[in-house]
Amino acid sequence: MTKSRDLPGLKSTLSRRSVLVGIAGALAMPALLPSRAFAATPGSNPGKYKIDLGGYTGPELTGSPITLKIMRQEFPPEVNAVLQAQYDAFSAAYPNITIQEERVPYGDLPTKVQVYVTSGSAPDIMMGRNDFASAYAAGQLTLPLQQFLSADFIDDVYAPLRESATIDGNLVCLPWETNPVYMSFNRDIFDKFGIKTPPEVGEFDGGWTVEEYMQCFDDVTKALRAAGDTQTFALAASGYGNGGPGSNYTQLESIWVRMMGDPNAAKDSSVYNTFMGVSEDGFTASGYVNTPEAAAGLANYQAVFKNGYTPTGVVPDQFRGGAAAVSFSGTGTVKRFLKTGQPFNFGMSPAPKGTIAYTTTVADSPTIYSGTPYPAETAALLAFICNDANRFAFHDAWGSMPVRKTLVDAIPEYASDQRLLLGTNVADHAFGPPKSVGWFDYFSAINPAVKDIALGTDPQTRLNDVATQIDGLLAKYK
Repeated sequence: MTKSRDLPGLKSTLSRRSVLVGIAGALAMPALLPSRAFAATPGSNPGKYKIDLGGYTGPELTGSPITLKIMRQEFPPEVNAVLQAQYDAFSAAYPNITIQEERVPYGDLPTKVQVYVTSGSAPDIMMGRNDFASAYAAGQLTLPLQQFLSADFIDDVYAPLRESATIDGNLVCLPWETNPVYMSFNRDIFDKFGIKTPPEVGEFDGGWTVEEYMQCFDDVTKALRAAGDTQTFALAASGYGNGGPGSNYTQLESIWVRMMGDPNAAKDSSVYNTFMGVSEDGFTASGYVNTPEAAAGLANYQAVFKNGYTPTGVVPDQFRGGAAAVSFSGTGTVKRFLKTGQPFNFGMSPAPKGTIAYTTTVADSPTIYSGTPYPAETAALLAFICNDANRFAFHDAWGSMPVRKTLVDAIPEYASDQRLLLGTNVADHAFGPPKSVGWFDYFSAINPAVKDIALGTDPQTRLNDVATQIDGLLAKYK
């Protein structure tokens, strides 16, 4: 999907020997799920199955009657139809395997996962997200996927997503699509006022600095207001998460902060800590969330609201509706505009640069439930859905960018259209979110802090407060 939306916090109770995971701040799990391992059968014949199972390398599937259950988000009818056709093809090859699907609104996914996992009987495949991989691993909620998938298939996934979904050498979820974040702009608005557009380049680090973007926002805002236009804004309201400020720190607001850091700085420096976002062990936010550089980054973020460059609330589809000059977005915007007809001339440019060129990529990522009684069959179904032909069909219908490089390389427009070529370069150089077993808690605490800062709270003071809060939330994981 074009933008990953907000997942409510996962509250957990941990000791060093056990993880009791609860999702959406509801119930807590009564016990730790047992660790399970299912190695592929030696001598299995990848590519010799009854149907193209993609990267699957496990044994041939059972001939006994079984039912596999999938829970995922709701898509538009045309996308649902693509997935249903894939299930039908799988069941035609393996008529003994029945597939049952449950589709729920995206925001309800974590609550449904919580209920199922607590009951001890969850769907075999459940939709997750790569930024929560550490929590999945700590709770032993998912099976390591490298047991079932070829190394070539896994290595084909864009490195930032693959690495963020890998914990202690285990791929705990499979990134479903690529969501590189960069900038779209309405060329018509810029041309109307004779304002210079952001650079249209193919390299992730070839864009404007944050200072240049702030000047651009100021120029556009002044021109709009001088023309009597009070409804159009320089920067579109966030459509990530639930929309508006503080909507999705992982995928959007962290850009303003982590660009002010540097992963190549001295490891005892605040610049390095700003980029990291959390201590190496994942248990400490103080000195990482609230560095002077982080406060400076969020001061810039605050200024776009204070100066009226962007709305202070939720404005759905503001950029697509032509009521904003610039928006944080990505390849999904390009693909959908090209497919449905673009309402105005638009271009794409890299995200703002701070100390470094920084952007992030987050993906919906199916998981295999660790309690599934059919690990091989479940892995085979997931691999089938993710084979080349099925991924092409899905991405054509949905408009998102494939997660595997070979698929992207096979689509000519990703090399010929600068707006999409930039997306491939961003996907290759984006950074994963900080890794912490308590990322659910961290995520839930930082979002409202960012919103408070956007609406006027002193950045350093609020970051100090939330750093202390996150430290307390993470303490139970030690």
